[in-house]
This record gives sequence, C-alpha cells and structure tokens, in this order.
Amino acid sequence: MSSSPPPEQRPVASLVDERERVIQQLSDHFANDRLSLDELEARMDLAYKAATVTDLQRLTADLPSVTAAAPVPVAAPADELAVIAPDRERLFAVMSETRRHGAWIVPQRLDLVALMSDTTIDLTQAALPSGIIDIHVRSICAAVKIVVPPGLQVVSRISSLMSSVRGGGEPNEQTVGGWKAGTVVRLTGWALMAEVQTKVRRRELLPSDADDND
Repeated sequence: MSSSPPPEQRPVASLVDERERVIQQLSDHFANDRLSLDELEARMDLAYKAATVTDLQRLTADLPSVTAAAPVPVAAPADELAVIAPDRERLFAVMSETRRHGAWIVPQRLDLVALMSDTTIDLTQAALPSGIIDIHVRSICAAVKIVVPPGLQVVSRISSLMSSVRGGGEPNEQTVGGWKAGTVVRLTGWALMAEVQTKVRRRELLPSDADDND
C-alpha cells in the first residue's frame, strides 16, 4: 500500500482548500479578538502568497484551536433578547456575501470590516438595546447596506473617499416626537471606494405575506 504524499506534493486543489480553511480560521480569531486588524491583514497577505500547505498551517500554529462546534443558540422572546444583548461584536466579511437579518440580538457596538464584499445588516426584526447603538464601519471596495425600521433615528458620521454614503432613519407619526424613544443608531468609520447605504423598511415580507400581496 502506497503512503500519502507529503503536504508539499499534494494536488493544487488541496492547497486551495487549505488556504480557504486558514483564511476562515483567521477571520474567526479576528472576530473573537485574538488577532488585531494589522495582524489579520499581515497573515491574510501571507496566506495568499503561501506556496505549500505547510506554509499555510504555520499561520495558525500559534493560535488556539477553533475546531470545537459553536453552541446552538436557544430561541428567546424578544423582550428577553434585549436584556442579554452583548456589549460588543465584530463582523468580518472578505470577498463574500454576508447577511445578518431576522430575529437576532444587536450588540451595543458592532464593528464591521468589509473588504470586496456585499454585506447587509438588517435591524427590522432584531432586538435592539436602548441608548446609542454604535455601528463602526470600515469598508474597502465593498457594498454595505444597513436596513432599519421606520422611526429608528440614524446618525451618520462616516467619512468617505471616492465612495457613496447615503440614507438615514425617517420618523413617522407612530413614534414619540417623530422618533422611537430611547434608541439611536450611530454610524461611524470610513469608506474607501465603497458604497454605504441606509434604507428604511418596515420588515422583510415572509413568503405568506408576499402571497397575500400578489
């Protein structure tokens, strides 16, 4: 029986698969604050330049294992979701399509790094904490869309260079003083050759709703 070839002699497909796996691991470590943005960018650059599987494996050798399965979240009523909202969360999207929507818990601060990607943050069905919700955006050659329900005030402080930054919250007659009391979404950060758009939508139509409106 012939033995398996060493990693350096495996087919190119194995190198491609390993590169994707390492990039995903680096993204997970960044999301869990085990890597700074500078460290992530440096290791990602080395990952794309790596010529062997061994070179790729060295990039995560000093990091803790992330192979353990993540616990499955347990559904909770909307009023309980706001109580257990995390203080801070990080979302990293690179050369991908990312959607955060449905019934999810919005942290008090969300750090979003988007690189050559299409990212949507939908707050229409989410549990929102009270006070100021900070969404810090760093977008490079990417499209970022933030969807909010009517009456949610949005204040944008995003700087842009060769980019499009537009949209915001809109008050309606059902809110106190024109806006929902107690919650403000504050957008900060910067966009480089990117598009950052804020849209107002009541909520995503469920399939049954769409049928009823045909």
